[in-house]
Amino acid sequence: MKTLVIVTHPDIEKSIINKRWIEELAKYPEKYTVHQLYKVYPDGKINVAREQELMESYDKIVFQFPFYWFSSPPMLKQWL
Repeated sequence: MKTLVIVTHPDIEKSIINKRWIEELAKYPEKYTVHQLYKVYPDGKINVAREQELMESYDKIVFQFPFYWFSSPPMLKQWL
C-alpha cells in the first residue's frame, strides 16, 4: 500500500529539512509518491479532476507544509 505525500512548500530549495525529507522518501518509490504542488502547478492553476483522481488512488495521504501564522501556504489553501 503506497502513501501519497502532498508537499506544499513555496521554496523547497531553501528548506533544508523538507528538501532532505523528500530526498529520503524518493528512495522508496514502492512505498511513497511525493506530489509537490508548487512544482506541478507553477502557474497556480490546479487541475481539480487530476487531483481528485490522484487522491482516490491512495489509501493513505500525508500533507507536509510549513506552518505560517497558524495557517498553510496559499497553494495548499487553494488546493483544499
